[in-house]
Amino acid sequence: MQEPLVPPRPRRSGARARAAETRAPRSRAPLVAEPTCSVQVIRPFARHLARLGLDCEAVLGRHGLSTAMLQERDLRVPHREAMALMREAMALSGDPAIGVRAARCDEPGDFDVVEYAAANCASVGEALKLAARFMALWHDGIVMELDVVPPLATLRVRAIGGLPHEPAGIEFLFASLLAYGSRSVGHPTRPLRVDLAHPRPDGIDDTGIYEETFREVRFGCDEHAMWINSAALDLPHRTPDRSLLQILTHHADGLLRQLSSRPHGFAERARAVISETLLAGNSSAEQVARRLAVSLRTLHRRLAEEETSHGELVDDVRRTQAMLHLSTNRFSIGEISFLLGFAHPNGFHKAFKRWTRMTPAQYREEALAPGRR
Repeated sequence: MQEPLVPPRPRRSGARARAAETRAPRSRAPLVAEPTCSVQVIRPFARHLARLGLDCEAVLGRHGLSTAMLQERDLRVPHREAMALMREAMALSGDPAIGVRAARCDEPGDFDVVEYAAANCASVGEALKLAARFMALWHDGIVMELDVVPPLATLRVRAIGGLPHEPAGIEFLFASLLAYGSRSVGHPTRPLRVDLAHPRPDGIDDTGIYEETFREVRFGCDEHAMWINSAALDLPHRTPDRSLLQILTHHADGLLRQLSSRPHGFAERARAVISETLLAGNSSAEQVARRLAVSLRTLHRRLAEEETSHGELVDDVRRTQAMLHLSTNRFSIGEISFLLGFAHPNGFHKAFKRWTRMTPAQYREEALAPGRR
């Protein structure tokens, strides 16, 4: 499932389990959510680099990822980090057409619920409409639209808000759709033509890889678009299953709702991860960076861009949770100190007094006073 960015944690017991039940609701900043893409998109690029004999683990590590993390189906990568990784992959391989080649490294199941749902559609046209509907599960900064005006059909791809995209990413999207479509109908398929808004890549003398995949390709166009004979939309899939399609579509709708409710802004996402990991006893900057799929250096830089830091966010989460727990008699002050990760109650006492100019005991007494509850 594509639920939170944070992978599931083991079950807790004792004070930590009770604390999880009373955790304060997460705040939502009035910021536009930063676009992200699923690690499902990164996986084929990593396979291609590995087949070239390049150190895939080192490349991923420079962007806060690892080959093991690429198997975490819920994990999403910030857009700018994904684009930086694609740029590095192209530079290391020396291949401007790496997006098309990476699509040839797709494996069945790579694109999870959307792939399975599309395979159970009755026809190519139905599958393309479904892919457009759930495009955000792959990348929530891209919109895909299918327009049909017989005898032609056009699949258009555009970035939301003019978001910059690497050419490799757009080419990978079109090539992957064709690869999965071919698998579903049982034979190779090619469109009439693919238009790409980016210019012809430097160093491309032979466009054979593009023509083999897209039949015809044009660079420097007004839009990213794949042109199809509209009659091809009626090509039947080999093994459609309407009942299974309904189940998978319902599941994908749930994933879209979860995606739309994620925290806004990088700092808010980091705060949410800290809130989750604090009770598990590991809210270090390294752990937060890993959960956000960025490098430690990127974590510090991105937080600084939003005029905060990892330490400030930890402090803020601790303060919020301390005030929440002190507003009830559920935990002793010593237990709260432990839950918030303080090595000694004296440290918690000093921190709380700095936050509120009151001791924890004074705050609890006032919060529980008659008429205040």
